[in-house]
Formats: sequence, structure tokens, C-alpha cells
Amino acid sequence: MKRRAFCSLWIIAVLSGILLIFTGCEKNGNTNVPASEAPVVISQSVTDIYSTGATLKAEIKANDLQTTVTFEYGTSLSYGNTVAGVRDPIYNTEDNVKANIASLAKDTIYHFRAKAVNSVGTTYGNDMVFTAKFGVREAYGGGFIIYLDDSGEHGLIAAEIDQSEGIIWDNGTNCKKTNVTAIKVGSGQANTTRIVSILGLGNYPAKICDDLVLNGFSDWFLPSLQEFDCIWKSLSASEQKYNLKGQFYWTSSEVIATESNQSCYAWAQSIYTGEQANWWSKDNNTPYVRAVRAF
Repeated sequence: MKRRAFCSLWIIAVLSGILLIFTGCEKNGNTNVPASEAPVVISQSVTDIYSTGATLKAEIKANDLQTTVTFEYGTSLSYGNTVAGVRDPIYNTEDNVKANIASLAKDTIYHFRAKAVNSVGTTYGNDMVFTAKFGVREAYGGGFIIYLDDSGEHGLIAAEIDQSEGIIWDNGTNCKKTNVTAIKVGSGQANTTRIVSILGLGNYPAKICDDLVLNGFSDWFLPSLQEFDCIWKSLSASEQKYNLKGQFYWTSSEVIATESNQSCYAWAQSIYTGEQANWWSKDNNTPYVRAVRAF
């Protein structure tokens, strides 16, 4: 009886093995292993375009094989320059790569494409073009560009460091009214000039910016409210390279007051939240100072 049971189990095992072999094979006898494929360039883009550099990006389908990605770029379809792609930390996936390129010429058209290579083959992306031009956050003219006008050739530059780590807005003149209430982009220089002409000598934000000589430039001024708003929108306080150490920063825009000869408040703005506050007393020495210049 035991011998019969053993034989039955042996026969079942053999038949099961044969069934697995046949179901796992095609008629030609090959196993169902997916064929390896060359990589695919899904998409390409360019970001952070500046007058001398840019960031090239691509999304790659590697098809489960070790894949090397490079970018070819240059001023013609022959490209002529190659740079290795690295994983884009924004996506944190091997399928998204990027490369920073530099030494570009302003107002020049550049071509680029991604090249993906694995053990099966090589794939190229379509040709893409961009023009090197000024960009917000670009290091230029003694600081960082924070605003560009419609021409793209002119705008505002914020200094690369703070000019004061906390100071009163005036020079201790007991709420002396300056009537400098303009807040728009383009009014900071005139604001600063008038404040200095009224308050005179001393150590206060407008005077500090007016006297500033930094990185070879001496035409700095205290930004108006909307001009500082450009700093907040363009430069992140969390990025160390911008050196924004304060919480609130003074502007050259005085708060409108009904008194004939007194105005005790000036506008300040938070670099973290963007809050524009009209409740800062001029004799408060908490707000920082960051100068700007036009170009």
C-alpha cells in the first residue's frame, strides 16, 4: 500500500514538472523573457536660463538596464559640446536627469539634445533650442537680478549681502516727516535721494545704501516697498548663497501720515512670509537693510 502511494506521488510530481516546462515555454522552446530594449528619451526641457548658463533636463526610460545619459549642446546642429547628466534631486529618480552648462554667450541661440546609452543601443532626443539671456536670480552686476523689465535688458539687482543687521529707519529725528511715500518699482532711488537730503548726516538705512560701494558699484539705494517685494519673490531666504539673515527689512517707503510734520512709521517686509507691514516704528532697530541698484 505504501509503495503504491509513493509511486502515485512520484508520478504527480513528474507530471507537474512537465506541465510547468511547457507552460513556461513558447512553441519554439524559448522561455518568456522580455526582450531587452534601447533607452527612450521621453521628454527634454531647459530651465534657469541666464546670460551665461542654463540647466538642461531630460526624462529617460531606461528599460531596466544600466543607462548613461549625456547632453550635447552648441550653437548649431553639430552641437560640439558634451556634458554628463546627473540625477535631478527634485524628482529623486534615476529616470530624471539634468546638467548645468556655463560659459554661454548672451543673446546667442543654443541647440541641445539628450543622448541615452545602454547595452542594447543609443537613443537621441529631438533637437531643442533656447536663447541665453538675463534671468531673475542670476549673479550679475554686483549682486543678484531680482527684476527685469519688458525688454529683458534692464531691471534691478539686490546686493549679495545685508548692509545692516538691525538699525532705526531715521537718524533719531523724532518722527520727522519726509513725504517719501512712493512704493512702486522705479521709485527707490528717488526715495533714497530725498530721505538723505532731508535727514542729512547719520547712520540710517537710506544713508547706508546711498554711501555703499560694493563689488565695484556705487549707485546703490534703499528699495521701495514693491522693489523689496521683488527681492522676496526672487531670492529665497533658505538658500545660503543669498545671505538673507534678517526677518523684516526696511524699505524707503514712508507710511502716509495725516500729521503735517510728523510720520513715525515706515514700511518693512518679511523675507520669509512676504508680509508687508506698515506698523514698524522708525525708531525700531530690528529690521535689516539690503540695498539694490538699477541696470
